[in-house]
Amino acid sequence: MEWCRDFKFQMIRLEWERIFLHFEIESNYPGPEQPKFVLARFRRAVINQKQVLKKGAEPILELQINETVELVPESCKDNVYSFTLNLSAANGREFLDNGQWRIAAIVPEGFCVSSVTTELGYHLDERSRIFRYGRGKYAYNLSFSLTCFDGENLELYFNNYFMIMNKKWRKRKYIKEAFSFLGKLNRFYMFTVIRLIRIFYHIAAALTPKNGKRILFMSETKDYLWGNLKYIDERIKERGLDKEFKLSYAFRTAVGEHTSILSWIKTVFRVARQDIIFIDDYAPLFGFFKLSKRTKLVQVWHAGEGFKSVGYSRFGKAGSPFPSESCHKAYTYALTGSKNLVHVYEEVFGIEKDAFLPVGMPRLDDFLDKEKIDEFRKEFYSRYPALTGKKVILFAPTFRGTGQKDAYYDYEQLDLKQLYEFCGEEYVFLIKMHPFVSDPIEIPKKFRDRIFDFGDYPNINDLYYITDLLITDYSSNYYEYALMKKPVLFFTYDRHMYELTRGVHRSVKECAPGKVCDTFAEMMRALREQDFETEKIERFVEENFGEYDGHACDRVIDKILLKKES
Repeated sequence: MEWCRDFKFQMIRLEWERIFLHFEIESNYPGPEQPKFVLARFRRAVINQKQVLKKGAEPILELQINETVELVPESCKDNVYSFTLNLSAANGREFLDNGQWRIAAIVPEGFCVSSVTTELGYHLDERSRIFRYGRGKYAYNLSFSLTCFDGENLELYFNNYFMIMNKKWRKRKYIKEAFSFLGKLNRFYMFTVIRLIRIFYHIAAALTPKNGKRILFMSETKDYLWGNLKYIDERIKERGLDKEFKLSYAFRTAVGEHTSILSWIKTVFRVARQDIIFIDDYAPLFGFFKLSKRTKLVQVWHAGEGFKSVGYSRFGKAGSPFPSESCHKAYTYALTGSKNLVHVYEEVFGIEKDAFLPVGMPRLDDFLDKEKIDEFRKEFYSRYPALTGKKVILFAPTFRGTGQKDAYYDYEQLDLKQLYEFCGEEYVFLIKMHPFVSDPIEIPKKFRDRIFDFGDYPNINDLYYITDLLITDYSSNYYEYALMKKPVLFFTYDRHMYELTRGVHRSVKECAPGKVCDTFAEMMRALREQDFETEKIERFVEENFGEYDGHACDRVIDKILLKKES
């Protein structure tokens, strides 16, 4: 059946009355025939947004419908249809079967899936229900989720599942349940591999005496030393402590990538021999086994304070960690840039307050060093002489999509002609995309003397030294930049969609330390009028960097390596 987006069927009300679910759908469908409403369970609804946006085509979905249940409106007035769904008799005298269901209207033009208003979307979590039965050992769960395929409509689906009590919930299930022969074979293979990793780790750890002197710097997302890890490593050497401690390194891009058995053996062997391990990002390896009690795992985290949800702040959404034994729960300590961030990362990592060390961000130790800034600016302008004497606007948004494999950015949101004309002879516009976004922006040759692609530039923090205005969105890059007390604009063309589907820690509109622009026109108006709401950045710096002194590395070393009490 063809997916139709010519007409809008939008849910404007959703309320409970015990086991009855009341809702209203508003439509702009002109008729003349009345639409037929159904609840539909799909086997597949797939879209490649990255490819669609690249081609500039309309979203095309591949649909395979397993089952439909007719919904009969109780009334219709001014194109608003009212429904009551009895959960216990939603399908004849039956409940709906397990799965994801969508409300849809069938019209001669095709299949129209119901969306929701953004106002209702913010309250859907409050509408979720758990119905326990069988002396509390069983439960029927109905929750609501949103997705956005076309960048405009928040499409709604019901998560309808019957569940049973899991007495062994602490045992993480790494591999999904399988029903086909090949699926079961693959599941057995993965189960065996993880068990072998555990056994190998514990044997190697038991055979290696721990003296508190072995330190490993490790990343599973980058194959080189950078950021907080680099600064801690350099400071250890500056203090001459590399003569007292044995430093080693393990860097690979294992997250979301296929890695060899030999790579796994080497990494697990290195981990097993360590007393202290510093990591800077998500490292699923530490969810596969429990570290020796004699080994300390320290998460230095690569980001400051962003808006997008990560870790357990995404629990219940796609890509969220398991309830128990996630790698985040393996940390002995986690560093934060300030005391104010402890509450944020409590939610992200799902660990207790006492595990956090608000010592500051190591990579910011010499961030404001005038000699370093002058030296960088001199080197930078000798390399890019065309930018000399220009005011720099740095455009650095985060990616869209669920992760590295499908990351993209909708370049159609940028009118390069308008940006070029605004720049004139005074400004240049540098575009630094998130490293997950593999497709570079295409800049017409006639715009390349004012608009530049800096996607391959290695360190965004260095670019802050020549930047006069940062434009970002939900990324954490504004956190470090704020320390320079220069203005930030937030271009959030998909703010409602992003907040309601990807998830954020807190409202961007209410909490961003700068002006929030939901449209390109708003952003251009802010640029022309120099309306950046700079008072917000001043307040943000005061609240988050009040204790900044440029000695975070020393505090990390003193606390963790030398065991000094502050």
